[in-house]
Amino acid sequence: MTHNPIKVAIVEDEFLIAQDLAYLCEKLGMTVVGQAANYDTAVKLIEETVPDYVLMDVRLQGRRDGVNVALKVFETMPSIKIIYVTGSNEPPTLARIDEDHPYAVLIKPVGERDLAKVFGFGN
Repeated sequence: MTHNPIKVAIVEDEFLIAQDLAYLCEKLGMTVVGQAANYDTAVKLIEETVPDYVLMDVRLQGRRDGVNVALKVFETMPSIKIIYVTGSNEPPTLARIDEDHPYAVLIKPVGERDLAKVFGFGN
């Protein structure tokens, strides 16, 4: 029986952070289907690849943020799990995230152990 790896899309406007998250996901055995830094690219990426999970930064390039992306995706693909990855844990940001249906929220910096835990890979 073949095991299909978990597919993950990364929506993050800071290139180095996106690269680091991609590296950590691949190290854990997941497949990264792509990266996006703004609303339009993110929505297109998610619609075209239909990942199992999206690592979603709240602040993106442009006027719309990660919550806008997540709400748009939820309209047509509610089974995709959104894991917010944010550098802000202040109440207004967390309240904004709660407008969506977050699977989990990780506060930057995110390490391998954080990702393994949220994806259910043991310790």
